[in-house]
Amino acid sequence: MFETDAISNEDILKDLKEHYPGVVEVLYEDGSTYCVYADDDTLWKMYDELASFFQTVEFNAGDQERRYLRVVLKKRTDHI
Repeated sequence: MFETDAISNEDILKDLKEHYPGVVEVLYEDGSTYCVYADDDTLWKMYDELASFFQTVEFNAGDQERRYLRVVLKKRTDHI
């Protein structure tokens, strides 16, 4: 599903929205780090289903803040 080489935010957003309609935005930070903004239910579903693709995960769900997952993708995902 995810390859970290030469893929745009738009491609990632399109792919995620196909599987997780609650995703509203994807921001590239650096390296293999992305922030995925969505509602809580969508973020938890993504975490449950995609955790094996992530090297690390940060979940932000503050009361007055936008909800997101900040994920660092594993370098190689073809073995998953």
